Order: sequence, then structure tokens, then C-alpha cells
Amino acid sequence: MAEGATHRIIDTNGIKMHIAEMGSGGPTVLLLHGFPETWYTWRFQLKALADAGFHAVAPDLRGFGLTECPKDSSGNLKLSPLDLLGDIVGLVYALGEDPVFVVGHDIGAFIGWNMCRMRPDLVRAYASLGVPFTGAGGAPPFGFPTEEGFYVNRFAVPGRAEKDFGRFDTATVLKNIYTLFCRSELQIAGPDEEIMDLVTTSDTTPSWLTEEFIKVQSELYEKSGFEGPLCFTYRNLMRTFELLAPWINMPVTSRCLYITGKDDYVRKVPGLDEYVTGGGMKRDVPNLVDVAVVPGGHFVEEDSPEEVNSLLIHFFKE
Repeated sequence: MAEGATHRIIDTNGIKMHIAEMGSGGPTVLLLHGFPETWYTWRFQLKALADAGFHAVAPDLRGFGLTECPKDSSGNLKLSPLDLLGDIVGLVYALGEDPVFVVGHDIGAFIGWNMCRMRPDLVRAYASLGVPFTGAGGAPPFGFPTEEGFYVNRFAVPGRAEKDFGRFDTATVLKNIYTLFCRSELQIAGPDEEIMDLVTTSDTTPSWLTEEFIKVQSELYEKSGFEGPLCFTYRNLMRTFELLAPWINMPVTSRCLYITGKDDYVRKVPGLDEYVTGGGMKRDVPNLVDVAVVPGGHFVEEDSPEEVNSLLIHFFKE
């Protein structure tokens, strides 16, 4: 576990949310993780931010790790983008330290961008890792691959990923997903393949993907299961864009930083890099101060922690 972090449960938006935190007395930085992650993905940032004088807080998002995910009257998990944003807004008020700095990675970046749009009063500045602003409602400004075997489309099918994952123990599933997501190419399965089948013996893994890392994450996913994380990250994705339609053409006015890995597979999404570098993102996020490209892939906070920490600390102290 992250040495020096303290853990507690916060009541927010009708659920009990687990948070890990380090540092006290300074400005608060919220760290919002992605999939297949938990608070533990931020272990390098928690210490660095605390050492720099910040109060760093890393929650398990709704349905992940040790944080609850209630069901509605029909038995469906309550996992709309507004549910998760409401959790974070409630967390900010529970901490009593608004406004706050926010960092989001992967699906956590979606929440961060939505927070900038819907509750800019609570955001001192925002840093997004791996996922750029995805448009002001209705649909993303770039196209997701339409192939049936694209992992996003496969994970969006209820029960399919669970059946695929069910062939392995939790530790193997997580190691396989991390291995695939560390590649620089989009993951697309053939008609007779499942996503787990794409992992090969020739795949290399980064140095941070240790047995200890997999052990910690596995224990947390064995408590939460994969249904909640898959539902919010993939199965509600298009519905998320639909629900954001009222904010169409509304720019993000918060001061923002975008950090991406040089070899992040997300950059291969058709039109994404052109949107980021060709002026589209700057148009939609006029206070975007920089697009920083650092060594590594999708998990830049773990591939290049020193570079990411330096960028975050400098950005928040400006």
C-alpha cells in the first residue's frame, strides 16, 4: 500500500466513499482514477503532492474498490455521470476545502471535465491525463472505432466481459488488461477472439506493474467486482454523451492542463490527436495552458511519475 497514506470513509451523495489522503494544511488536490484502477493508481502522486505542501485526496470512485454503488428501484446500478459527479461535489463539501485542484485520468478525466463545466466554482484548476476534453454534449468531437471487436464496444455488451474475465482469476484479468492498455495500438479482437485472448507471451510489462501492485488492485476488485466499473466506463458511455447535450457548445473556462503519454493508445482514436493539436481543443478549452507529452503510454502517472508530478506541482503553484 502507499506508505504514509491515511484512509477513511466519507458520506457523500447518499453513499459511503473510501478515500486515501496525504498532507494537510495546504490546498486540496482531488485525484480521480480510471479503469481498471482504484485510488492506488495515485500512490506516486499522493506523496509528491503532500511533500510539495498540498492535501492530496484519492477516492475510490462509485462502484470501485471500497466505495459503495447502490441500485435503483429496478435493480440497476446507479452510475450516471451525474451520480459520480455528485459524489465528487459532495466529497468537496465534506472536506470543507472548496474550491479544489482536480486531476483526472481515463474515465476519471471525464468526471473532471464535467466538473469544470457544471461546477466551475469548485475547481481552482484542472489537469487531465490521457483523455482530452470530449466535446460539449451530444457526441465526442472525434470518432470511436466502429469495429465490433474494438475493446470499448466489447466491454459495452452486458455480460460479455464478465464471461471473458471469468476464465481467469482476478489478478490475471487485471494483469492482462494493464498489459493490453500499455500497448501503443488500439485493441481490436477478431470475430473468434475475446479481449483477454489478445494478450500474448511476447507482451512486455512496465516496471511498475509489480506483483505487489497486482495484489493490492486484485484485493480491491475482488471486493467491488467488475460490473460497476464496466457499467460506468463502457456501458453508459454513449448515454453519458446524450445526458450532456444541455451543455452543447459550452466551453470549459477553468484553467486546464492536458498531459498525454507519447505512446498512449488513446492517441490512435481517429481524429483525436488532430482535435488536440489542431486548435479544436483550445477553442473548446480557451484557458488550456499546455499540452504536455511525456514518455510512456496510457498510464502516464505510473510510467513517468516524476515528470507528471513536476508538471502538476508547477501547474498548481502558478
